[in-house]
Amino acid sequence: VEGEEEEEESRLACGDEAVEGDLQNDQVEDEDEEEETDDDEDGEGEEEEEEEEEEDEESEDDDDDDEEDEEEEPKLKYQRLGASVVDILKKDDSSCIAVNDKFLALGTHWGVVHILDFNGNEIKQFPSHTAKINELSIDKYGDYIGSCSDDGKVVIMGLYSTENNTSVSYGRPVKSMAIDPEFSRRKNQQFVVGGLAGQLINNEKGWFNNKSTVLHAGEGPIHTIKWRGSFIAWANDLGVKIYDCNTNQRITYIDRPKGSPRPDLYPCHLCWKDDSTLLIGWADSVKVGVVKEKARGVYAAAGSGGGGGTAALAASAGGHALPSRYVEIVAMFQTDFFIAGIAPFQQDALAILAYVTDEAAAAALPHGARAPAERPELRIVTFGAEDLSSDALSINGYENYNCADYRLEHLGSECLFYILSRKDVVVAKPRDADDHISWLLAHKLYAEAMEAAQGNERSLRVHTMLDIGQKYLGHLISSGRFEEAAAACPRVLGNDAKLWEGWIFTFAKIKQLRAVARHIPIENPRLSSTVYEMVLNFFLHADHAAFQRTVREWPPALYRIQNIIMAVLEKLKSDQHTPALMETLADLYTHDEQYDKALHVFLRLRHGDVFNLIRTRGLFDAVQDKIVLLMQFDVDKAIDMLISHVDRVPIAQVVEQLKHHRRSLYLYLDALFERDAHVGADFHELQVELLAEFNQKKLLNFLRQSNYYPLEKALATCEQYELVREQVFLLGRIGNNKRALTLIIQKLQDVEGAIEFAKEQDDEELWEDLIAYSMDRPDFIVGLLRNSGTHIDPLRVIKQIPRGLEIPGLRDALVKILHDYSLQVSLRSGCRKILVSDSVALLGKLNKLQRRGVRIEEDATYEDVGGYVLNDVGSKTTLIVTSEGKVFHEQHVRKGRRETVSAAALNQGRQGRNVHLANLKR
Repeated sequence: VEGEEEEEESRLACGDEAVEGDLQNDQVEDEDEEEETDDDEDGEGEEEEEEEEEEDEESEDDDDDDEEDEEEEPKLKYQRLGASVVDILKKDDSSCIAVNDKFLALGTHWGVVHILDFNGNEIKQFPSHTAKINELSIDKYGDYIGSCSDDGKVVIMGLYSTENNTSVSYGRPVKSMAIDPEFSRRKNQQFVVGGLAGQLINNEKGWFNNKSTVLHAGEGPIHTIKWRGSFIAWANDLGVKIYDCNTNQRITYIDRPKGSPRPDLYPCHLCWKDDSTLLIGWADSVKVGVVKEKARGVYAAAGSGGGGGTAALAASAGGHALPSRYVEIVAMFQTDFFIAGIAPFQQDALAILAYVTDEAAAAALPHGARAPAERPELRIVTFGAEDLSSDALSINGYENYNCADYRLEHLGSECLFYILSRKDVVVAKPRDADDHISWLLAHKLYAEAMEAAQGNERSLRVHTMLDIGQKYLGHLISSGRFEEAAAACPRVLGNDAKLWEGWIFTFAKIKQLRAVARHIPIENPRLSSTVYEMVLNFFLHADHAAFQRTVREWPPALYRIQNIIMAVLEKLKSDQHTPALMETLADLYTHDEQYDKALHVFLRLRHGDVFNLIRTRGLFDAVQDKIVLLMQFDVDKAIDMLISHVDRVPIAQVVEQLKHHRRSLYLYLDALFERDAHVGADFHELQVELLAEFNQKKLLNFLRQSNYYPLEKALATCEQYELVREQVFLLGRIGNNKRALTLIIQKLQDVEGAIEFAKEQDDEELWEDLIAYSMDRPDFIVGLLRNSGTHIDPLRVIKQIPRGLEIPGLRDALVKILHDYSLQVSLRSGCRKILVSDSVALLGKLNKLQRRGVRIEEDATYEDVGGYVLNDVGSKTTLIVTSEGKVFHEQHVRKGRRETVSAAALNQGRQGRNVHLANLKR
């Protein structure tokens, strides 16, 4: 402890305003960790960069430390308040602290109130008391500060004006006080005090002097008071009470935890989370109460209850009504430590200052002796008593302190926590992104550190995404995880070409270019050609397949092609039988636009890429004498290229070169015919022979589609290969139908085919021949009967059947004929009915249309004699009106269909613009 105080003095002499890094955030798990933490405190005062370097070294040395690996990240970071605070606490002991958005207020045992900024620099001081200050209270606006002391006085001082300064003496020690949050805005300027007298006294400014009112008394000393909004909460020996200033009523009473130790040694700690939520920490018990409104209604008059002793409440004349509000306990739990302070943490958690004693050492002490204290802890606990974090604090002289020697205050607007002891003021604040990343780096969680930094780069002050990433790469490489390091390079190095080149040379030094090669950028950024050539040269000597793949993937503009070609040629001198190198050489020639050399290499390798080269570079003239060689490489690709460029490679030239390779010639002409049936018409005669030789199934279809072959030669070819169906088709085209029918009957014995052939030819003489041929063949007779109908009369077949001929299936065939006839009769009858019905419907529609009225416009005139039609309305003149709306006198119409209407029917339309005619007659 003395050594730490000497270091504090040396820092003050150097002008340090705030000292960071001398607090341990690690949770204490056993005594060994305590000793390690105490040793770490000897290094206070070092700069942040040196501390980070030491943490990195320590983390590398402690890779095998399982406890450190399992350590959880703390929620808060800590800083001991320095500057003027060091000098103040060197001469005096602190006793209480208050926090406002504008400043800090520190009370001491000598009765002095020090006003400080947030860095610990003293702004001003008030020697308000002659004894220990027990409590400080600041109004909401930071204009006034109140203090109470063991000297029995309460002093309220204005920071910017002395007009309303107040000093009241109560004769006995005052342990707690609170001023109205609106003290500087209200005229009555209220404050409440409490102490050993056991009275809660409300003081307010009157016309001539201050007015004091006892709000509560008779339940022992009052240890703490907290005022927020319209609610005053206080604690005495029996419990916690809340007073409503709006209704001048006490609204609740919360018992002191049963079995709790003396209140003077383990006092109650109160804190308002908001205007209606009160946090209560007493001994080892935590309660959270919420002030709520009761349901609307009229309450019977009744005295206030709760607690022992007497209570005097300021209320309106006429009795005491039941309070309109009540307090609901929403959370309550026990702790395994004593509570030295409580404050809200974010929305759903509590920050609790824990006073911890050594239970093992206490058991060995005589009865009544005080157990040695351990370092206090700041714990983050949920309302459900779940520990989120626990940080042991390095407080000077903590072994000699009691629970009542600590205070915890918070600044809600900044989420800051101030831990006060006699010789220390420690500030706890939420860890920012830099702190989070520092912790991750210290624990070698580099990937998590990068994720934390991504998207938060603007808020980072200590770290950068690049620094974190490079540390990550170095860690991966040192760990031998080269693939992971290479994969992380694009994310870490981004578009910085110099960094890329530096790390690529690093991979080259450790002979790991293979790992980083596929991640090297080829655009944005583009690196120097030396880097790309270095990688290609590495693959050229180490992995030919990777060399070939890289050359094909990388744009040729990245490197000097001629240098790589020379290196490949040099390599081929010692390794001539390497197809991969030869193919890559052809690719390089292509990149360098030396297409003739590339084609030569491809042909030498018999490689299929030759077709792509020919297509893309238009090298058709160079391959016109190499058709057979191309067909031997890849028939499909060669044919596809040749038929797609018949204008560059003539068909006749291809046929000439393939005349001794008939199968290849067949494939070429067949593909050409599929693409365009007319473009190769000069070679259809040859194609008939090739189809008969290699693919007879396609010949008939070819004969049907083409008209560019001689029929006699085609017939001779079919006869040579005994292709009957093709002969039948060709004989039909020639006109020799009888021979064709004879082939079908005698060679194919296909009655269905014979009938179809007769139907196609539609020749009566052919039908007679078919019937004559069928008379001695029962199966043909049945076939003819089953297919009789529109083309042949069944009676014609039946009459010619020889008597006594046994015909299997004859009965079924005759039944089918009768059934078909019955079906025809039924269809005719149905069609006749439909026709009659449709005729009647259409006739009715026509009649309705003809009887419909015809409109005559107001300015309509006669078509034959002129004059307006409406002038004759009312006369006995008969009018003839056509469907087009034309009007005639009856005597002028001699013949033809007409529609008549009596002029008298127009009477109703004299005044209208349009006249609708009625009473039409046919």
